[in-house]
Amino acid sequence: MSETSIEQSAVDLIKISTDKDFKILTEASTLYLTDRYNSDRLTDLNKTIESVKDSKIITKFLIKQINELIQSDQPKVVKHFQSNFGLDESKCSIIKSILEKYAEELRKIKFSQTLMISQLVDMEWKFGVTASTNYIDKLGQAFLQIKLVYNTGGKIESRFMELTLSQFYSFLLEMNKAKSQMEYLS
Repeated sequence: MSETSIEQSAVDLIKISTDKDFKILTEASTLYLTDRYNSDRLTDLNKTIESVKDSKIITKFLIKQINELIQSDQPKVVKHFQSNFGLDESKCSIIKSILEKYAEELRKIKFSQTLMISQLVDMEWKFGVTASTNYIDKLGQAFLQIKLVYNTGGKIESRFMELTLSQFYSFLLEMNKAKSQMEYLS
C-alpha cells in the first residue's frame, strides 16, 4: 500500500469519526510529539487511543502532519487541513485548538530539532600525498582524510571524507564561520 493511499484512508477515517474521538486522537498525537520520551505517558496514551476504532492509522497520520506543520511554521492550520485533505470546519477547529493549547511545547520541539541535529564527539585526520595513480595530473597531490565521530541522540556514528587541500580550506572556513556564530549566540 503506497503512502498516498494510507494517507487517504486515514483522511477517510477522520471524516467519518466523531468529533469526540477525533479530539482524543489529535490530543494523543500532539502529546506523543511533546512527551515521547516519557514511557509512562506513552503507556497512558496507548490505553486512551485503543478505545477509538482505527486509531493507529489516524494517529500515525496526525503525528506526521502535526510534525510537518511544526517544521514548516505553518500558520494557517485550518487552511492546511481543509485544502489538502478536505476536512470539515469542526475537525479543523479541534486541531487548531489543541495545537494552540500545546503551542509552547511544540515550539520547544521545533527549536530542539533545529539545533540538536548531532553533537560532534571526536575528529581524526590524516594528511597524505598521492604516490601512485592512473591519472598523471593527480600524482603528487596532497589530500586530507577526515573521520568525524558524532552522537545522534545516544547513538555514536562515524563519517569519513577525503578532501583536497582547497576543499579542506573551504571546509575550515565554514567551520570557523559556524564557530563564530555559536560564540555570538552564547
